[in-house]
Amino acid sequence: MTDGGVAIGDHVRPTEAGRDSHVPAGVYRVVGTDGDAVTLLLVGDAAGRRVHTGEVVTVALESLAAFEPAENPDASRSFATRILSQLAGLRWSLRLLWRSIRSRPIPGTTAITLLLVGAFGEGIVPVSETVLTGLFLLGTLLLAYLGRVGPA
Repeated sequence: MTDGGVAIGDHVRPTEAGRDSHVPAGVYRVVGTDGDAVTLLLVGDAAGRRVHTGEVVTVALESLAAFEPAENPDASRSFATRILSQLAGLRWSLRLLWRSIRSRPIPGTTAITLLLVGAFGEGIVPVSETVLTGLFLLGTLLLAYLGRVGPA
């Protein structure tokens, strides 16, 4: 990378020969550039496996010659691993939503009731389909609000 031509989103790693002591081995994503420095986020360990450390380093543009292009650690994850990761995130989101509903039982019960009546009330509740759609949307928005606010 002697030309210093990196763009935001590129992945680089320090070479063994030129590794600076303040930049540990690993895969870094370029998250910022300016005229004389590049900001890097550590996204992979030395073996190229995905890590979530939040470690950010700034490297002078002239020091970028000690880096080489690297593969995105996310690209090497299998389809099954990506699906399992998404399911784990969904599980945590639902768990946090449940905690929010439990901490605010009246708004939580109201939101779930509106959602269920809007979704399954046709033929049971004597109102138009437009009203049922509105109840469904209102319940969904209330649940989203409770999920964003968090537990009391």
